[in-house]
Amino acid sequence: MINNLPVCRAHWHDIPHIVDLVAGPFADSAIGAWLVPDEHRRRDIVSAVVRIWTEHALLFGEAYILQDHSAVAVWLHRYGPVSPPTEYGERLAVACGEYVDRFLHLDDVLHTHRPDGPHNHLAFFTVAPMPYRVRRASALLATSNARMGQALLPTYTEVTTSADRDLYARHGYVPLEPFTLPDGSTTYPMWRTPGQRRPRHHSSTPPARPAQPAPASRDLPIRLVLDTSAILAFTEGSTAVGEAIANVAEEGCLFGLPVMCLAEAARSATDPDRLDLLANHPAAAVLTVDPLQWKAFATTYRAVGRLDTAGALLAAAGNDCRILADHRGQ
Repeated sequence: MINNLPVCRAHWHDIPHIVDLVAGPFADSAIGAWLVPDEHRRRDIVSAVVRIWTEHALLFGEAYILQDHSAVAVWLHRYGPVSPPTEYGERLAVACGEYVDRFLHLDDVLHTHRPDGPHNHLAFFTVAPMPYRVRRASALLATSNARMGQALLPTYTEVTTSADRDLYARHGYVPLEPFTLPDGSTTYPMWRTPGQRRPRHHSSTPPARPAQPAPASRDLPIRLVLDTSAILAFTEGSTAVGEAIANVAEEGCLFGLPVMCLAEAARSATDPDRLDLLANHPAAAVLTVDPLQWKAFATTYRAVGRLDTAGALLAAAGNDCRILADHRGQ
């Protein structure tokens, strides 16, 4: 029965369930007690931080949850350098108060020991303490590993118990060199790459660069075209744009990025790393103007007065889809 329990792609409305699942065990752990010594405030502070990273993962990764909300896996796509959440320092300071330096110290330790090279990072994996817990964990881990495997990238995570090490080992993960967390407890990094050896860490020679995510196939339909405003909103952490492109990807379709909109967005983007992440998304298709359509492009340009907007309009018309725009402040 548990083996047939559906695994669903998590969406924004699932964030409260994800936070509840993850924050409880985190707050009860040794590292949770070190991060927030005040046990009366610990759960609330940990919940706020988990929410920040869960929202970030739904923009720059994905999450999967069992249909009965008894288990969750939250992944970050580390195809290249991943920027921290939008206004991370300010949001963390508000959430953590006098404990903010402890959370930043933990971030530094985890970053130092994280392998180089593109990979998918299982940031949170939690199963509620209920019957068939191990089977629930196995069902979710197997399904989410399979989804991550579609990008042809290794996967990485950290565990803190021998039971979790054994669980991941049964799913093809190999242990890396353990390291110590700031509270003195030991963490065991795990790495899963079929046919590849264990990677080295930041302190050693980087591993051979694995295959990048497969480029989007133009045989798939384009369901959405992002204009310059939507592209900029994504680089600023817009949850609405993130949700829209996640829905397109989940349908097995593509979203279009007109090259002129990318170029225009690059002039104003305060976080170019996020622009790269968007352009390299497995479901992204960078669109150029067909030279044979130059007259239609010129006519549209005269009508709207902007090259990037004209390019987005032609791209949407040519693919029979809608344009996603961000109208904040307009």
